[in-house]
Amino acid sequence: MRTGILLNHWHPIETATAPDMASRRASITFTNIANGNNVVIGTVTYTFVTSLGSPAANNVQVRIQGTLRGSVKKLAEATRGSQDASNIAYGTGTNPNPTCTSYWTSQIFSIGDVFVASGESLFVLERAENIITALTLTATATATINAFTRASYLRYVMSGNVSGSGGINSVRGPLHTVLPIGSVVIGGQGGTLYPETTYDCHLLTLCRQSDTSEKELDLYISNDEVTFTRISRSTPVGADSTTESQHVHIEMRQSRIPTGYGMYIRMGSNGTSSTAYCDLKFTYHLYPVALATTTPFEQ
Repeated sequence: MRTGILLNHWHPIETATAPDMASRRASITFTNIANGNNVVIGTVTYTFVTSLGSPAANNVQVRIQGTLRGSVKKLAEATRGSQDASNIAYGTGTNPNPTCTSYWTSQIFSIGDVFVASGESLFVLERAENIITALTLTATATATINAFTRASYLRYVMSGNVSGSGGINSVRGPLHTVLPIGSVVIGGQGGTLYPETTYDCHLLTLCRQSDTSEKELDLYISNDEVTFTRISRSTPVGADSTTESQHVHIEMRQSRIPTGYGMYIRMGSNGTSSTAYCDLKFTYHLYPVALATTTPFEQ
């Protein structure tokens, strides 16, 4: 019995890493959306309207909401094929977007070493793996776009450091999105969406860092990006920057993350540079609700 539990211990059906290079990612951050503005993601055109009509094939209409945030969230839902007849109208071949999916976030994030400032953003992920065909991402709305690319890590900039030494200025920087709310799926972005999937972040990989300051990481979760709950405090990241690609693996100390929550980090150090950075990867386990109905030997 003990051997069986050790081998299977309620183990999830999939382990994934964020980011990974299997599928490309992109971003678009909006500052204004007006009636008639559109966004093209892959093969689908999303048009913002004040009143829904009957869109043609490969077209989707998204009703403008009362706030910019609401409109961006509704666009993200449209790419995932959410059913909301009052706010989204789908043309043929658009439900969901056949090539990409996207998630809303208001926090900073990165695509490799490309920094995406805080704002009303779409975090866009390609569904297929190992595809090299060009993917379209354009907008007539007022927005900043980062085109699709493969990212092998996310970069956290130590902007909390301004002055001081010896740890007196060890101030945590801003929250940084690792996994947006609702983005955890089985089988990658092209796989089945399990809305009741919980997950945990059990491993942090330090790919590289810019200096030798001692660094720490705090892990947060949120289901609305208004209230954030810290679930892991002061995980040590280390100070060695002698090799560019050292890939140090650090076990995380935290509990399972509930369904419907996103994952976020904040970092601080005893350094003085506000441009120092760490390049990181996060490995997580997925725990579909169905696991609770089986025994360890059945998994």
